[in-house]
Amino acid sequence: MSSDKTPKRPRSHLRNKEYSRRQFMVRTAGGLAGAAMASRGFPWGDLAYGQQLKGDPVEFNVAIRPDWTQGWFGMINQEKGIWRKYLPEGSEVTFSHPIQGGIVTNELIAGKSLIGHNGDAPGLIATYKRNRVDIRAIGLIGSSPSGYHCYQVLVRTDAPEFSDSKEALRWMADKVVATPKGSCSDRFFQDVLKREGVEPAEYLNQPIGVITTNLRAKKIDAACTWDPQGAAVSTLAGEGIARVVATGYPWGERDSGTIVCRKDFMDENPDLVKAWLKAEIETQMWYYDPRNHAEVLQIAQKYVKGFSHQALWFSLAGLIPEPYYGGPIRDEKVFVWNDEVHHLQEIVRDYLAKNKIIPHKELLPGAIDDSLAREAMKEMGVESPLITLKAVPMDQGYPLVQDAKRVEEYVALFA
Repeated sequence: MSSDKTPKRPRSHLRNKEYSRRQFMVRTAGGLAGAAMASRGFPWGDLAYGQQLKGDPVEFNVAIRPDWTQGWFGMINQEKGIWRKYLPEGSEVTFSHPIQGGIVTNELIAGKSLIGHNGDAPGLIATYKRNRVDIRAIGLIGSSPSGYHCYQVLVRTDAPEFSDSKEALRWMADKVVATPKGSCSDRFFQDVLKREGVEPAEYLNQPIGVITTNLRAKKIDAACTWDPQGAAVSTLAGEGIARVVATGYPWGERDSGTIVCRKDFMDENPDLVKAWLKAEIETQMWYYDPRNHAEVLQIAQKYVKGFSHQALWFSLAGLIPEPYYGGPIRDEKVFVWNDEVHHLQEIVRDYLAKNKIIPHKELLPGAIDDSLAREAMKEMGVESPLITLKAVPMDQGYPLVQDAKRVEEYVALFA
């Protein structure tokens, strides 16, 4: 590995920070409550107790996704420095904020970043770039059983009222629709339009900011995007320039996000990568703990500009109601691959291969390697899913999250 990509000693040692032990971890019989933390080893204490890696300090960059709610825990890790409890003392980690998965991959290829957060399609695409750099998928940043975070279909506000999501999709025949091409939203949108036999007049490649502008100006009829943008433009919780009419729920479509890492970095520093994954585990669990949601929103307002507080909360935990019911579970932090995620990614690879985005459907050897993630979970005494977060109605959850005196009532909504 060339020297410009090897973790370096930081220019100056960082001062140690003190972190209070976690005071709250909820356990439920079924493990399906919001913040259901499967934490056999550390049910009431600090997950990092005794876990800091010894050795020389290191310095590297991680690409995270504050623009995508499923990956928000990355900004929590950046803001609160949870990674400091796991990496060698004096280490320094910087963070970049790409707004789409392909940019994350480009950062890893260029050596700007060594670890990154990606969507399901871009995360898989990255593993086929071995003619440039060997990138492996090493963990999951989340997986909503009904695609809440990556499969948000929107229509302009003057569109008809529909009886359900499938009727809304059929309305898009001969209409102008848009999505960011190559994203998880794009893969899903193309798939369900085909399933419903719908051929739009135009299927445009537009970034999320342009989609917002064009929905406001009524230059497009519909779009598929991800949260928090979907929540921010919606009539449910945001600006009111579009209606959310579907998630993946009617088609049984799960979404997911991927942690990717350069293989040369893993080979030279397996203990370091495992220590980083431990920080990701604790951050994911902290992020979805309902007792921390108010602070999550405070941090989100620093990193995600231009969105209302209410829209940010809705993208975190809000329920999309009938007639476009989004499903009962907002997100699961499964962290490692299970049968459902493997099935999803088989569908994604099939789509990518048919569209000649990847050379073939078959995974390259070792493309998915969650062995270090599984070791990290075992050493921390946690199980998959780390947590499962319910979706709750906005009129119940949003007033309570703003009232520190009613935190117990807010937590109870997720049981």
